Amino acid sequence: MLSPETGLFWYDRRSMSAVRALHALLSLLLSAIVACGGAAPSETPPPVEIPPDTGDASVEDDGAARIAGIALPARGMVRSIIALEPHAELDEPVSEEVPVIDQYGRLFIPDFLMVQAGQTVRFTNSEDDLHTVHVKDEAGESLINVATINGSRYDFLVEKPGEYVVICNTHTEMFADILAFDTPYFVMAEADGSFSLDGVVPGTYTVVVLYGGERTEREVQLVAGLNQLDLTG
Repeated sequence: MLSPETGLFWYDRRSMSAVRALHALLSLLLSAIVACGGAAPSETPPPVEIPPDTGDASVEDDGAARIAGIALPARGMVRSIIALEPHAELDEPVSEEVPVIDQYGRLFIPDFLMVQAGQTVRFTNSEDDLHTVHVKDEAGESLINVATINGSRYDFLVEKPGEYVVICNTHTEMFADILAFDTPYFVMAEADGSFSLDGVVPGTYTVVVLYGGERTEREVQLVAGLNQLDLTG
């Protein structure tokens, strides 16, 4: 019992008698379970076997580098974008993934896309409105300008790295941006600035950080296994 004066536990005779009575009752119940063929609970539970952690080992064993990093946190809609530009030519094929930008609700969805130069972007139209897909490069040169109807699709090969603007000539409020990199290693950081990249070929890289209109660079040497990068400075 808890003493209201001291806040310490104390026992009177009635409390001890109640405890002894409860202990005797539990002993009788336990004897009855054993007599009926049941098994009494073990006083020492068997040890729990924990499977070995093979996640990190598998990444390290394949000789690849992985990155856990932190960059500047989001500022409004602006997030840090990180790209690794290799100093040596990589024997890595361009991803065969075909990302899709859909037209629906008089919007391009998504309105921002990051790809590797050499990838194909597919434009689709999932509504009854007649739209256009008009892609311009950084210099403002028109690369494609096609009409799209419901159920149609158009594949656009992003040949060079850089920024591309996508607009709809019919609905001027519709626009999207495509950012293409000359490297397979790029990522947008989370709102808190954290980011990760896996399967990177070890070597020397220039780390490019894009943050709104700002661009910073630094050289890093990546080794097989875990590499931690702090890009906040």
